Amino acid sequence: MQYRPPGWLPASEQVQRTDYYAHLRAEVIAAIPEGCATVLDVGCGKGTLGRWLKENGVQAVRGIELSPVAGEEAKRWLDGVVVGDVERAELPWPEASVDCIICADVLEHTVDPWKVVGKLKRLLAPGGCIVASIPNVAFHRNIRKMLRGEWRYADEGLLDRTHLRFFTLQTIEELFRSNGLAIEAVFKQVDGGWNIRLLNALLFGALRHTLCLHYIVRVRPA
Repeated sequence: MQYRPPGWLPASEQVQRTDYYAHLRAEVIAAIPEGCATVLDVGCGKGTLGRWLKENGVQAVRGIELSPVAGEEAKRWLDGVVVGDVERAELPWPEASVDCIICADVLEHTVDPWKVVGKLKRLLAPGGCIVASIPNVAFHRNIRKMLRGEWRYADEGLLDRTHLRFFTLQTIEELFRSNGLAIEAVFKQVDGGWNIRLLNALLFGALRHTLCLHYIVRVRPA
C-alpha cells in the first residue's frame, strides 16, 4: 500500500500549481514506503509535505530548506528545520537516524549531487531509503527543441535557470550507485502525447526514455 494524499491530482495537473513552495507532490508521496517513523525532507519548502506526513502516521519529520522565508514557515510544522544550503550546512541529526530521506527536485540544483547523496546517506537508518524526484533531460519536448538549436532557461521546469546538473535515468542510477545505493523502484511521471507514444510503439520502445518528464526513484543501500 502507498500513501495517497487527499485531493490527489494527476502529475500533469500537479505541475500547474502556482505556489512553488506549498503544493503537495502526489507522485513523490506514492514512492514513500509506509511504516517510516522518521522522515527528512530536503527542500521542504513551507513544510506542507511534512505536515501531511505527520497527519498520516509519520512520527517525526525534519527539514532542510534554502529559502529563509519558507524555512521559517516550515518550523511551525516540522520537528527541526535547517535553513541553509544542503551542500554547506552542518546537519544536527545523528547518523543512522532517518527512515526515509526525500529529495524532491533538489539534487539537480546542487554543485556536487554525488557528494550530497553521500552526505545524506550517512543519516539513513538500517533499512532506510531515499526517495528522489529528478527531471529527465532526455524528455521528448526538450529533445525536439534541441534539434531546432534551442536551449533556453526558464524560471521553472526542466530547464530551470537554477539547475546546475542534468540527468537521464542511466545517470540517475550512476549517481546513486557511486554512493553504494541501488534503485529499488522507479515511479515514472509520463507526459507524452498520443503521437510520441505511437511513434515509440512503432519503434518497439526505442523512445521510452523520452516519455518521462521526471523520474521518481526509491533507492536503498546496495
